[in-house]
Amino acid sequence: MRAVLIEPDDLIAAALGRQLDLGKIRFDRLAWDDLDATLRDQGADSLPCDAIIVGGVADPAACVAALRALHVTTVVLCLIERRCAATTVDLLRAGADDVLVKPVVSAEVCARIEATRRRSRGMTSNMVKVGRLTVYLDGRDPEVDGERLRLSQREHAILSVLAANHRRVVSKEHIYDEVYGLTGTDPLDKVIDVYICKLRKKIATATSGAKYIETVYGRGYKFEAPPEHEAAVTQPAARDAVADRTRRSGNVVRFTPASYGRALAKTGLMAVGG
Repeated sequence: MRAVLIEPDDLIAAALGRQLDLGKIRFDRLAWDDLDATLRDQGADSLPCDAIIVGGVADPAACVAALRALHVTTVVLCLIERRCAATTVDLLRAGADDVLVKPVVSAEVCARIEATRRRSRGMTSNMVKVGRLTVYLDGRDPEVDGERLRLSQREHAILSVLAANHRRVVSKEHIYDEVYGLTGTDPLDKVIDVYICKLRKKIATATSGAKYIETVYGRGYKFEAPPEHEAAVTQPAARDAVADRTRRSGNVVRFTPASYGRALAKTGLMAVGG
């Protein structure tokens, strides 16, 4: 994870930096004027980070509003000196994603940033269901059909990054930042490939040879269930939804292929896999 820290006080910045280090958050400390000038000159895409942490600036609400006016969609986390409902409301209304009272703890900073990023991806929990796999983003090992799939720490970290970006292509550089953080490790280019290979073998063994991780050459990796596994999960879920709606309506329907398709159409659900 990578962040930009805006904190003019050197002592406070050093204390915050230690907490970010503990949370393995790679960060750059910038003055507000420098960040503002960079964004105005190069645009929001010039900011390759996961969060902006706004500390003791003169007018934090104005800074947050300026970031949003410049089309910055990155998580904005504000730090305030003491609990104040009015200040918190002003910051949230200006566009901040979250507000914390100093001093902060690394685990809480990480958790709040991750929660905001998760919601921005449309995820509502720490569990990602992909085909026959259930991946937990809170440290627990994944499961295949309810059975635990044992992974090493690095394997779990990489799978969590892929699952959090389900169906999106994730570059090796992004995986480096998320997994290695500030551990001081400078992995060789092939290290991620080795872990991906191990993950593929373990998943294939647990799923009778299914391929869940695709290499997108020149771009990275994509985590997605094979079509037959998506169908195996989606069709029973769709049928249950139709049956539940039927029970609530007081009607009893015997499902045939034709009637099942018509019922799905009425509910807005789509049958997968015929």
